[in-house]
Amino acid sequence: MYNKIAINMVIFIKWTKTEKMNTATLIVSAILVKKTSNSCLIYTQTRWKPSVSPNYSGLIEIPAGVINAYENIYEALGREIKEECGMEIVKIVGDWKSEIEMPRNQDKTFAFRPFICQQALQTNDGLPWIGFVFVCEVQGEPQLDPTEAKDPRWLSVTDLKELITVSPEKIFPVQLPVLKYFTESIENGQLKI
Repeated sequence: MYNKIAINMVIFIKWTKTEKMNTATLIVSAILVKKTSNSCLIYTQTRWKPSVSPNYSGLIEIPAGVINAYENIYEALGREIKEECGMEIVKIVGDWKSEIEMPRNQDKTFAFRPFICQQALQTNDGLPWIGFVFVCEVQGEPQLDPTEAKDPRWLSVTDLKELITVSPEKIFPVQLPVLKYFTESIENGQLKI
């Protein structure tokens, strides 16, 4: 009797994990910037989730998190930044959003354009992420949730580009192309902060 229950539980757990891996996880990420008198600093942190993400713990990342069902992406962005690193968004740079439309009773929609989108095409036992990345000016100092991250740091664009070039393996993989695009956009003047 107990063996049958245990086998059924194992089958259910494997099915649940397979189902999760077959459905994309929608996330919102933020490149957090802080202006100084003569430069712009970019916030990074060390991903620290050894129990849920052991293969990626210890890598450098930008804040990110899951978008809840029917949650406005801008509310998710603010919530994730506040929960994960304790800072407040002052301004979102380079985005666009429409008015909220309510064409029929009970339907509520809007369109938006983030800075860039991202997708994990393959992972080392990670999640199949598809995400929307925003560039946000922030205020305050990091107050990290220790179950999410550690080692907060502010990097110059030059230092971030050097990290990307010299040690790309130290960056959380889904965010590497995002950070490359960000530094290129700053350098070529496409993005002004």
